[in-house]
Amino acid sequence: MDTMQLRLFVSAANTLNFSRTAEQFFISQPAVTHSVKILENTLGVKLFNRTSRRITLTAEGLEFLPYAIRALETLSSAEMRLQNMAQGRTGHIKIAALSSLIRKLSDCLVALYKKYPSIQVDIDLLEGTELVNSVRKAAYDFYFSNAEMLTGATGYTSQHIGFGQVGLFVNKSIAGEIDINDWNTIKEYPMVSISRTDAWLTGRIARICKNRGISPNIINYYNRAEAAIMSVNAGIGIAILPRTSYQMHLMPEVVTIPIPGDDARIDNVFAWKHEQSTTACNIFRDVATGVLKK
Repeated sequence: MDTMQLRLFVSAANTLNFSRTAEQFFISQPAVTHSVKILENTLGVKLFNRTSRRITLTAEGLEFLPYAIRALETLSSAEMRLQNMAQGRTGHIKIAALSSLIRKLSDCLVALYKKYPSIQVDIDLLEGTELVNSVRKAAYDFYFSNAEMLTGATGYTSQHIGFGQVGLFVNKSIAGEIDINDWNTIKEYPMVSISRTDAWLTGRIARICKNRGISPNIINYYNRAEAAIMSVNAGIGIAILPRTSYQMHLMPEVVTIPIPGDDARIDNVFAWKHEQSTTACNIFRDVATGVLKK
């Protein structure tokens, strides 16, 4: 099994067309078919069902696909890391952040690169449940998160970096009809939300609505905050989201209204593992804690 076989398999799994995969890689269609056949023989399973008109993934092919993708991503990361080392970038850190905290992360990176331009920083912007799961797995060196998402996690130190707030996102056309202190003016409007897999935010929304005596009429769920904001901009529904999302994804027809109350407040934190094993981690921790104290 080699990387080209994996790349051709992933491409064919996405296109479900060997000829199109051949065009993408500038090779012949028989070469794609031959490569897939060798991969199937190596694995001892059939990855595709083939007919004269189309191909489809077998159950084994569907099972193998995410592993092949991860293997290629890991190899790509390794190649990039080695190339950076060859160019003198000897330090390496991994950071996970909520999209609502990218301003604070950006301030830390600006300060870091002024003094230590050789450190390579990998950044992933994660939604709530993704970030919680990554904390449990200790998948990153640093986190820009909220305190609730670290509840129950061991082996971390955190620094408070300010309070945020969730707000009500509404279309300008209905903003004048809403009184944030009277949720009877809100309950009749359909609501859009982040996916239910983001347990932190959806739980917060449910708690806010329950505390104000309404049951949200959620008509659609989206995997990203910006998608929900676009929906509000189109007049499809209202939304409850971190207010910093508005600053990052400005939409001309969207108004955000602060929601008063402790249940709408977010305690933001910068967190890191107790044991920092590299010099680069120690450097970033010291730089970031200094920046975030200001």
